[in-house]
Order: sequence, then C-alpha cells, then structure tokens
Amino acid sequence: MPSCAKRFSPGLFALCLAFASAPAEAGNYAARIEYAELQTEGDTATIASQIEYRLSPVAKEALDKGVPLTWDVVMELREPGWLWDSVAYRSKQRYRLQFHALLNQYAVQTPQNHSEMFLTLSAALHFMASVRDQQPIPAAALQTGRYYQLAVRSQFNREALPIPLRPVAYLDHRWFLSSHWSLWPIQK
Repeated sequence: MPSCAKRFSPGLFALCLAFASAPAEAGNYAARIEYAELQTEGDTATIASQIEYRLSPVAKEALDKGVPLTWDVVMELREPGWLWDSVAYRSKQRYRLQFHALLNQYAVQTPQNHSEMFLTLSAALHFMASVRDQQPIPAAALQTGRYYQLAVRSQFNREALPIPLRPVAYLDHRWFLSSHWSLWPIQK
C-alpha cells in the first residue's frame, strides 16, 4: 500500500465532507436589503436603505452570552460600463449589536459611535434596519443624463468576533449573516 494512503484518515475525510456539503448561504438567516433609494434635498443627495436582519439560533445564543455582532453596511453609487462598473461614490457604516446581561438590554452602537439601548432584540434590530448615509454625495459624482445603479450590501464582520469563535463562524453556514449586493437603477 502506498505511504500516502496509510496517512489518510477516514475521520478527516468525513469532516471535510461535512463542511463541503454544508450550504454556502445562511438561507433564512442572512440579512436582506428591502429597499434603497437616493434622496435629494436641494443640491445634495444621500442614500437611504432598509435592511431586515434575521439571526440564526446560534448567533442569538452567542449574542445572549455577551458576544457582540457587527455588520458593515456598504453603499455604492455605480456607473455601469461595458466590462465593469465604475464606483462614483462609496460609503461604509458599521453597526454593532450587543446584549448586556446586567442591564438585561440590547445596545446598538451606530457609525457615529453613539449607543442606543433597547429592551428587546426585535426593537434593536428594527433600529438597525433604517440606514441613512450621513455624508452627502458630492454633486460632481452625479451628472445629469447619466444612468447609475445604487448598490447596497450588509456584510457580517466575522473578524470582529472573539478569536476562538472566528474559525467556527467561517465554516458554519449558520454564521453566514451577510446579504447579497442589491441593485436599484437611478436615472440622473
């Protein structure tokens, strides 16, 4: 028998097969972008979006044990091209959700480092759902008569998890809490 065949472990094969057969998406637990729009007020424009966050039981359990969960909401204004899109404007906002057991409340830290407290998880998630870009889009980024796409994504930040939990979060589909890119056409 070849020496490489002697070193192959059936247990390792079963472990690889289990991870390979796991779905690549969280399915019902991924965040979902409900809508996004470009809001104009005078000469300025901002991006507003509504996101639905659905936590898996594993993520809820970790949250209830004090593990903070972090999402980066990325908003882009893209101009479609022949081979690839060019990004006219990009913004990233970070939201952090944490349960404080002593207070029996959920805290949401906003991109402006402001913290809000909530009695229920659903109230905290509802607060996180409404995202509005705080920076106005420069007027030079939007040219009249051009076609643009508004792209929004909510990316679950696994690197913000405690180090012992990160490998599990990368391999377990119940931790795939990010949304896909969602696109909306804009005629300027």
